[in-house]
Amino acid sequence: MSGLVLLVLGALTETITAGTQRAMVGGMFFLAVAAFVVAGVGRLTEPEEMRAARAEKAAAKKAPPPTAEGDEPGGSWQEGGGWDDAGEPWQEEEEQQRPGAEPWEERNAPWGEQRPEAPAVGAGPPATKPWEEQTRPKQRRRESGRRQQQQPRVPERKLPRLSDLTNAQLGPTQTMYTSRGQAPYVRRPAADGRLAALLNADSAPFPFVVVVGPAKAGKSRTVVEAARSVLGGRDPGVLIPASGEEVAELLRDDGALAHERQPWVVWLDDVTAADLTHLSADALDRASERALLIATITDERWDQILSSGGDVAATAKAALRRATKVPLDFELTVRERAEAEQLYPQMHISASIGEAVVSGDQLIAKFQAGKDQEPAGYTIVQAAVDARRAGLNRPLTDAELRGLYPLYLRRVRIDLDPTTRLFEEGLSWATEAASSEVALLSHTEDGAGLEVLDYVIAVEEGRHGHEARPVFEAMWQELLAAVPADDAFNIGIGASLRDNSAAAEMAFRKVLDADHAGEAPRAANNLGLLLREQGDVPGARTAFQRAIDSAHPDVMPRAANNLGTLLREQHDLNGARMAYQRAMESGHPDVVPRVANELGSLLREQGDVSGARAAWQRAVESGHTDVVPPAALNLGMLLKDQGDVAGAESAYQKAIDSGHREVVPVAALNLGSLLREQGDMSGAKTAYQKAVDSGHSEVVPVAALNLGSLLREQGDMSGAKAAYQRAMDSGDVSVTPVAALNLGMLLKDQGDLTGAEAAYQRAVDSGDVDVVPMAALYRGSLLKDQGDLVGAETAFQRAVDSGHPEVAPMAANNLGVLLTEESDVAGARAAYERAVESDHPDVSPMAANNLGVLLTEESDVAGARAAYQLAVDSGHADVAPMAALNLGLLLDEQGDVPGARAAYQLAVDSGHAEVVSVAAVNLGSLLRQQGEVAGARAAFHLAIDAGFVDIAPVTAESLRVLVAGQGGAVSAKPTSRLALPGPRQEQAAIAARSSGGEELDESLGEDLDDGPNGRT
Repeated sequence: MSGLVLLVLGALTETITAGTQRAMVGGMFFLAVAAFVVAGVGRLTEPEEMRAARAEKAAAKKAPPPTAEGDEPGGSWQEGGGWDDAGEPWQEEEEQQRPGAEPWEERNAPWGEQRPEAPAVGAGPPATKPWEEQTRPKQRRRESGRRQQQQPRVPERKLPRLSDLTNAQLGPTQTMYTSRGQAPYVRRPAADGRLAALLNADSAPFPFVVVVGPAKAGKSRTVVEAARSVLGGRDPGVLIPASGEEVAELLRDDGALAHERQPWVVWLDDVTAADLTHLSADALDRASERALLIATITDERWDQILSSGGDVAATAKAALRRATKVPLDFELTVRERAEAEQLYPQMHISASIGEAVVSGDQLIAKFQAGKDQEPAGYTIVQAAVDARRAGLNRPLTDAELRGLYPLYLRRVRIDLDPTTRLFEEGLSWATEAASSEVALLSHTEDGAGLEVLDYVIAVEEGRHGHEARPVFEAMWQELLAAVPADDAFNIGIGASLRDNSAAAEMAFRKVLDADHAGEAPRAANNLGLLLREQGDVPGARTAFQRAIDSAHPDVMPRAANNLGTLLREQHDLNGARMAYQRAMESGHPDVVPRVANELGSLLREQGDVSGARAAWQRAVESGHTDVVPPAALNLGMLLKDQGDVAGAESAYQKAIDSGHREVVPVAALNLGSLLREQGDMSGAKTAYQKAVDSGHSEVVPVAALNLGSLLREQGDMSGAKAAYQRAMDSGDVSVTPVAALNLGMLLKDQGDLTGAEAAYQRAVDSGDVDVVPMAALYRGSLLKDQGDLVGAETAFQRAVDSGHPEVAPMAANNLGVLLTEESDVAGARAAYERAVESDHPDVSPMAANNLGVLLTEESDVAGARAAYQLAVDSGHADVAPMAALNLGLLLDEQGDVPGARAAYQLAVDSGHAEVVSVAAVNLGSLLRQQGEVAGARAAFHLAIDAGFVDIAPVTAESLRVLVAGQGGAVSAKPTSRLALPGPRQEQAAIAARSSGGEELDESLGEDLDDGPNGRT
């Protein structure tokens, strides 16, 4: 077309420019017209995509710069902390169901168009389309991560089908076997079967599946083969995102990928902590409605994230806990090894198929030898390894690697100068491929970056039998100085995971200083979390406020929530309430339920019970999978305290039904206690057993203790013994002593005195200030029964010396009884007097009575009379009648008839089943001697009616003779005064610390608030 136009224009010029000026004028005219035509025709013939892109660019130039309010939501957030006052992070989340709706109906339709089948195992890769990018996904994601944020969003996006993607694009390391099309798959039956079951989901909720294993265990290849096998017929669209933020943004946009047949697949090979920090609860809830999330991660990174105690990585932690883990071992089984050796007969396989196909042993041997043989190459690789360990989620550029390697070279060879030539020689050594066509360092497809082999990273982390090497501390500052702000943000997350708060703060401050539009609000929020952990309250408050002031639609509500939590911790409840209110006003679907839960706790602290109930009820009704369980638990405890048993039971059951792995055990324990109080022993037993079976480290000991007490009450001694033993085996310092004490009591009742003494001794050895005195008391009684009086005295004395307000008086009384039997009058008197002086409502009267008996035997009438009177005056239902009888005997012997008569009458009037008959006989004898036959006859009748039996020297027949006399004459021999046998009483065994029906205290179950919110 353009050539034809030029010919026509040339002819026209020849006609116009006749004459001597033809050559010059014609040439100039031709050039001008040609330039115009080239430009115009170029516009006419350029591809549609280029015209659209230029139009978009021109529109962008005319449009005003975006404000913070107009920015697109930048992903999700970082939530940490978890339960208020306990510092526990939020955990597993479940599917969020919309009330009153039947979700996913349209997704139950048939799959429609069938795509081509995946290539057969062992065949070469499928033919690539001209538009296909050949970069491996983990490289492509890292290379494009920074560029992706600057590209305009495409409203309509069409995903490539699974059959369109090669294995190389999906993640497995490319080796000489794949390049030759001779890489058959070695089956991993356990993982293959589990993946097949999980991926074969044709209706929502769709799973989030993570294959976890060591580097070069074969994770990527295993999940690729499973996906092709299970999903090949459906041939879904596959999103290989540049970052986790891209996933979150697509999921939040209901219009994005709306044309895609569901479920489409999100492919997250070698997923990082930075990716996972974007996958908050709302993002995962949306994903479960629309897509299968398939990821791989090293077991080391999995453990690192889950063991992180900081708030910055809490969302990543919660995301992994929500995922379904499919483990893949590094070592092949015997069967797998046999198949691998058959498929790869020329290859030596010592452990992992992945290690073998990349020549892992050969590469590691080369790397380690390089320290002496090729120090430049060795330190270049070390620098690349540490950059990845620090959180840089993309390949290093040549310039960045040149800047880092001198730090490492000086550590290995101080005599070498880091010259350009030395770097180039070292880089050539590091990028030289082994026999497997895999190198320690590999250039990316575009040659702009260098990627280190993940197997080398694992070795430097101390895996596969190698010694771990710490990340070089000086590297952090150098790396942060070299990378742009968005990479600094990821490094901040990496530093947080490694508990390097200084490097993390440096990284987040770099983002803030650069005022990076997308990352600065998130960096401010994460900096606030970091500073709060360090105790820098003013700094944290300033950082949270900066994030709030950004008005970022996703970060602002989370930062307001975090600020509220910070102010609440500082007891600024009004300030906290205002911050929470601002977060609530945002209407953010993920934040508002969390704030409602926290606001409920704050209102309860302020005594606003109705407000707290309303807030927790709102949180429960939100249906938020992350918030409903703790809010239901909090609501249950509030309702129980308010006496709403039915409401509390319903709330606890809702928390249990959520399946939340942290909340369910606590809710089950509390439900068990509630049902036990209501007399529903069967329900309580089931609830306690569920709590025990949960395996929760803090709940199981308490639940086992409570279950043991319940089973003992029901007569199931075998079950109770097992439950107490489970509680003891937990090693929980607050529960083990009580369980040992209760087990000792149970074994004593069963006659296992040796086992009982051992259990009591374990309780004594625990040092628990509440349990030791009680255990010593029990042990003393046991040893006394066995005749070990010395051991018993020592045990009682230990209990006395504890000063325990309940146990020490009992032990003092028992010690007095023991010393009396040993004829240690002075020691016994001192022990009784100590018990009397305790003013214990039960023990003091008993000890006073015992002291009176002791002093009576020592002929200390005045002392005995005072002791008895003290016991009588106590009004104790059991001891006062007995003391009155003994006082009557004492006064009777002293000839004090009125005093004795009054004391006997007091004992008779007490109605005490064991005292009345004896006191009545003595009163009758006294009255008979005084000539009051009618009174005596009435007293004797009372004794008989009270169930009097023979008490030597008086028999029932003698009483009948006495009451049958004529005219008051008595023909029987007068009776002697009677006393109850064994007037000294040893304190009965007391119950162990209450272990049934108690809820966990607030530090475990009360304020289950949402934790701090960090970056998505």
